[in-house]
Amino acid sequence: MPGYCSNESTFKGGSHVSNIALQIERTSAGIVDIGENLVFDTVAYSNGNISYNIGTGVITFLEEGRYSVNWWVATQTSFSTNGIVFALSSQAGDFIEGNSPIKNGEVYGTGIIHVTSVPSTLSLVNASTSSIFLSSVVPVAATLTVIEDDPAEGPTGPTGPTGPTGPAGEPGPTGPTGPTGPAGEPGPTGPTGPTGPTGPAGEPGPTGPTGPTGPEGGPPGPTGATGPTGPTGPTGPAGEPGPTGPTGPTGPTGPTGTVEPNPFEVYVLAGAVGGDGTQANPFGTIQEGVAQVSPTGIVHILGGVYPITSTIVINKAGVTLKGYPNTMIILQASVIAFLVLGSGVTIEGLTVTSDNPYAAEFFQFGGSNHRMINNVVYGPPQEGDSTTWVANRGFTTQANNMTNLTVQDNIFYTMRQPAYLNPNTTGHIINNVVYNTRGFVVDGAVFEFSGNSWGIPANAVDIALLDGTISGPPYDPLTELERNNSDAVISDQR
Repeated sequence: MPGYCSNESTFKGGSHVSNIALQIERTSAGIVDIGENLVFDTVAYSNGNISYNIGTGVITFLEEGRYSVNWWVATQTSFSTNGIVFALSSQAGDFIEGNSPIKNGEVYGTGIIHVTSVPSTLSLVNASTSSIFLSSVVPVAATLTVIEDDPAEGPTGPTGPTGPTGPAGEPGPTGPTGPTGPAGEPGPTGPTGPTGPTGPAGEPGPTGPTGPTGPEGGPPGPTGATGPTGPTGPTGPAGEPGPTGPTGPTGPTGPTGTVEPNPFEVYVLAGAVGGDGTQANPFGTIQEGVAQVSPTGIVHILGGVYPITSTIVINKAGVTLKGYPNTMIILQASVIAFLVLGSGVTIEGLTVTSDNPYAAEFFQFGGSNHRMINNVVYGPPQEGDSTTWVANRGFTTQANNMTNLTVQDNIFYTMRQPAYLNPNTTGHIINNVVYNTRGFVVDGAVFEFSGNSWGIPANAVDIALLDGTISGPPYDPLTELERNNSDAVISDQR
């Protein structure tokens, strides 16, 4: 979508030249995390009392006024549950959202920002429920413009000369009768008339108050003898409790307890030394965490860069490897990064790549009921046509030794294949995003594909069915397989 740049506007009743304007652009792909600013890397135009920090993505207004803000962003994908949402967030508390339910396309928004004190800041933030991947195939991935929008009028010109008096018009109709005037002053009082006859006697008035008591008689008689003591009455209610006495002195503090490592909740932080696997004192490598976790436990891989030079074997039932934000795993040798065996292992939330293209898969699965969910797996760029690329792959299945594998909500890109599904293995491949590969290869495996989508650059093919793969469900009819996977391009070699 093209941007624009303008520094002049006109209003009714006068003209106003806007001397404050800003246009900024994002010319590279990337990821915007939840709640983070979208950082525009190019200032296409700037004029007047406004500035932009190209390192933080923050716009600063240096003059009070009203500003019109317009923006758009081209997105590649996201795992957000509320669509793609960005918001204009100002220092004054404005939070003006623009959103789209489509995760691969364009989202745009607009807003009016009223600046009443300066300096005041504004930024465009990710208001979605997950990170947003910006488009990598357009020359400009995002644009934002700010135009001062304060209408201002020039001074009133002088009054022109009075024109000649026009001819008198016809007399108008007679108006309604006005209200009655005020009453006049009263006249003088007339002479007093004769006295009338006496009226009847009135009712008797109320009785007056009683007079004071007269003096008492003679002196009182002698006191009589004291009578016998009566029986004791019942005990009265208890009185209020007295005040609480002072608190005694505090006893000595006991010794500090220790937190024992929990083998079901093991923590790993890249580069940590001498840890015991607790969150406060984590292990330094993924290998240590996998070695110490108990079956059904979780290895929490905290944010950091983890180089891999030898295969990590996971063969404990029900174990989960859970990545945290900013967790980056880099393969640095021509080996399988993760060999997953046994049953019920979950790989979740990891970002995995390599420093060079290696002819090996990042993950190899054998066993049953494993899950690979919410991961990002990609290879380094390779030159030439993809038919000549090194055979690096996101994951493979062990022939005759993998059942019910679930691969869901992952992103695979820039490698020879996202997966090679070997003979007599089964599972489900659901809601993944794949681009710039040669597609999923099905070699005699039985996997259900649904809800998958394909980004840009496009794959050579999206799904390849090799000779020896079964006919019928879940692959036939091919039109249904295509429709259930975003119009997939299918190479049927059966």
